[in-house]
Amino acid sequence: MTLRQLTYLREVIRQSFNVSNAARALYTSQSGVSRQLQDLAEELGVDLFVRCGKRFVGLTEAGKEIAAVVDDILRDSQRIRKIADAHRDGNRGVLRILATRHVAASSLHEAIVRCRQEMPALQIEINQEDPGLAFELLRQHGADLGMLPEPPAQFTDLAYFPLTRWHLTLVVPQGHVLMAATELTLETLSAYPCCCYERTSRSRQIVDETFELAGMRSPVSFSLSSSPDILQYVATGIGIGLIAEEAFNAARHPDLAAVDVRHLFQPITTGVVLPRNVRLSTALRAFIKVLSPGLDLEVQGFDAEPVRALPAAGRRREFSGLA
Repeated sequence: MTLRQLTYLREVIRQSFNVSNAARALYTSQSGVSRQLQDLAEELGVDLFVRCGKRFVGLTEAGKEIAAVVDDILRDSQRIRKIADAHRDGNRGVLRILATRHVAASSLHEAIVRCRQEMPALQIEINQEDPGLAFELLRQHGADLGMLPEPPAQFTDLAYFPLTRWHLTLVVPQGHVLMAATELTLETLSAYPCCCYERTSRSRQIVDETFELAGMRSPVSFSLSSSPDILQYVATGIGIGLIAEEAFNAARHPDLAAVDVRHLFQPITTGVVLPRNVRLSTALRAFIKVLSPGLDLEVQGFDAEPVRALPAAGRRREFSGLA
C-alpha cells in the first residue's frame, strides 16, 4: 500500500467515481489511476468499488470503511513532512494563510513584511475565502492559519484568539442629506438603497440581523465583494454604503464622506484561527508572535517549540475591514 494509491482513491471519490476526471485532476493517465486502484484492491484482498459494467458507481462496505480513514492518513503524511521540514530547514517552508478580502491590506500585510525580512526563504500563500469555507479548510488542515471572525461554537476542533475589533461606517456622496443628521437611526437608513458586502461576510450578517431585530427589512440592495467596489458604486450616486471604518480614506475619495454609525451596529471581532491538535512550525509561531506578542500558545494547549523572536512591533493598527 502506498500514499499514491490512497491519493488516487481519495480523488476518485471526490470526482464522483469518474476515473477520467480524477486522472485529469491528478495530472496523470486514466490507465495509471485504474492500475494503482487495482493493485490496492488486490493487496488488501477486498473490492473497493461497486461497478456497473466497467464504471465505478459507488463504494463497497469495505471501501466505505477504508475511505473513512484515508483522509486522516494523508493528512498525517503531510504533518510528517512539515515536521521534517521544520527540523531540516528551520525557517524554510510554506505558510498558508486564509483571510477574507480586506485583511491583507493592514496588520496582516505588516506581519508578512516583517516575517519575510526575518525569514527570506519562507514562502507565504494568502487565499481569500468566505469564512464558512475557510473554517472547513482549516478543519481539514488545508491551511495553517486563518485571520477570520470567530468560528461557530460547534467547531470545537478550531482554536480562536481575538485580536482586534473594527466598526462599520456609512459612506455617502458629499452634500448628501444624511451628513446633516445629528444621530442617524435605522429607520432613517432604511429609506435609502444601500451597498454592502456579500451575504457570507460577518459584517453583512450583522447589518441584516440588526434591521431584522428592529422589525425592519434590510435596505441592502447591492451586494459587493470589496470596499473599493462599494465606494465606486456610492460615488456614482446609486446608493449609500456600509463598509469597514478604516477602509475609507477621505483624501483618496474627496467626493465622498463618512458618517458615524457605531451606535447602530455592533463591532466585528477579528482573530487568529488555528486547527487544534497540530504541531505548529517555527515559521507559523513566529508569525503569530508578530500578530499577537502576548499570546502564549503553550498555555493555550499547543505543543512547545522555540520561536526565534522578530523585531519588536510598533503600535498595531486594526485591520482595514475584514468583511
